[in-house]
Amino acid sequence: MFADKLNHASLNDAMLLSRASVKRYRHNDMAQLETLLAKADSGNKLVITDAVFSMDGDLACLPELLTLCEQYDAWLLVDDAHGFGVLGNEGRGSLAHFKLASSRIIYMATLGKAAGVFGAFVAAEQVVIDTLVNHARSYVYTTATPPALASALMESVKLISRGDAMRAHLQQLIAQLRDGLSNLPCQLMPSNTAIQPLMIGDNQQALVLSDGLRERDIWVAAIRPPTVPQGTARLRITLSAAHTTADVEQLIGALHELVR
Repeated sequence: MFADKLNHASLNDAMLLSRASVKRYRHNDMAQLETLLAKADSGNKLVITDAVFSMDGDLACLPELLTLCEQYDAWLLVDDAHGFGVLGNEGRGSLAHFKLASSRIIYMATLGKAAGVFGAFVAAEQVVIDTLVNHARSYVYTTATPPALASALMESVKLISRGDAMRAHLQQLIAQLRDGLSNLPCQLMPSNTAIQPLMIGDNQQALVLSDGLRERDIWVAAIRPPTVPQGTARLRITLSAAHTTADVEQLIGALHELVR
């Protein structure tokens, strides 16, 4: 297995449980990944990546990843927890955003974020699905999804498919936030997604800012080590289509006041 170093902890835990050999490459470093793939001359190869990285908000280099997988005969597992329902035409996710399709791709996403319910799904070639259904212990020995939840999900999918106006509104909020915070001494990290991390650096300062926002009825979590590397504590601002321009303006004003 070959995994981006900023992948979500759940992917890291799954790799350990699989007992497969694991190689981790620097975040979005395609040159290092190619070097690792070139050295693996036997066995099945699986490249694993978040599509939208949960603490940085940036996107994986999915077109380049797929090209490398085709070149070195590897599968590509894409965890689109933060892209499904938000990115791409009809909210179909990061693969649609990049206009990618391949029998090599194993696509998975949570249903507990944009879809607003619970659980997750995997979409892949039939041989992959048959293998999971018959051999994935976490699937075989779990309780089936309640019918009421499945029914709610079907309605969620309908709302997502016709939610282009909501996604356009979300993009407007992202642009408003980035413009409003552009002159702060602490900078937003490069991200065009709903996850907009504000880099603070110091743990205590991040906590003070988060507490100050909470006192103003604004909830923004302070993310600190070990979730992120030492010296990169941040406020993880997460926008949604349910927010208004007034909400974002309130957040911008509060951050300017607190930082001053």
